[in-house]
Amino acid sequence: MKSRAFAGVHPVVQFGYFTIVMLFTMLVSQPVLLVISFVCSVCCGMYMGGRSTRRSFFRLILPASLLICVINPLFDHAGATILFYLPDENPFTLEAAVYGLVSGCMFSSVMLWCVCLRCNMTSDRIIYLFGRAAPKLGLLLSMIIRFIPQLTAQFRRVRSAQRCFGRDAGQGSVFRRISNFAAIVSSVIGWSMEHSLITADSMKSRGYGLGRRTSFTLFRFERRDALIGAVILILAAVSAAGCISGTAEFYYFPSFSPVEAGLSDIVTYISFAGLCTVPLVIDVKEGRKWTAIQ
Repeated sequence: MKSRAFAGVHPVVQFGYFTIVMLFTMLVSQPVLLVISFVCSVCCGMYMGGRSTRRSFFRLILPASLLICVINPLFDHAGATILFYLPDENPFTLEAAVYGLVSGCMFSSVMLWCVCLRCNMTSDRIIYLFGRAAPKLGLLLSMIIRFIPQLTAQFRRVRSAQRCFGRDAGQGSVFRRISNFAAIVSSVIGWSMEHSLITADSMKSRGYGLGRRTSFTLFRFERRDALIGAVILILAAVSAAGCISGTAEFYYFPSFSPVEAGLSDIVTYISFAGLCTVPLVIDVKEGRKWTAIQ
């Protein structure tokens, strides 16, 4: 069994970590940093999410990223290196193609980090974070996180039942498939609406919104959480300092700027790689300890 030691870290440390990593990924366009974030997000996502994450990555995330890579140079014609001309006489440039590849890499990284966040941040942890400051927001986020897996499971159940009757979305002619898929979606939407009404009635019967809310939590900020938080802050500070000093500066248009490889740049790359691998290192380390004592 895989170790999920990072899932037991204090919610404040978890949420802060994923916020920092996703902000770095979205705000930095330097190719080396984006490749580091992409590789680490793939490793963490595959390790934490398991088979479902692998299926989502190859069926949804990767095709969407490749689509971004293809579409960008078709509409963005900036760049000095012209590879060929499109039928409408617009140039297809190397810079636009690489920028599309980088944009797809950024999209995949952010989506995979969101998957890792979902694997670690459960609904009770979100309520713990936002329950006092923004109780409605915390409840809404926790309900969304809980509702998405339920909706996916219900879709699979309905599709499996429809398949037994020969009415699956992959059976029959094109129009028949569209009709079958619409019937499945209609059934799932009806179930979700009924489920929402049941949830609302349950909350009302339990007195939600009648008075001041109280909260109960078992989360305690321990020495281990402080140590992990300190490591995350140090690595993030070193990475941010390197980016501010010029490591993150990279231009794609009209031509590529050189990728710097000085001492400060290498330190920035190493610190950012260490930051992105914190959950994986903790889980693997605890997994080895668990295996050794068995």
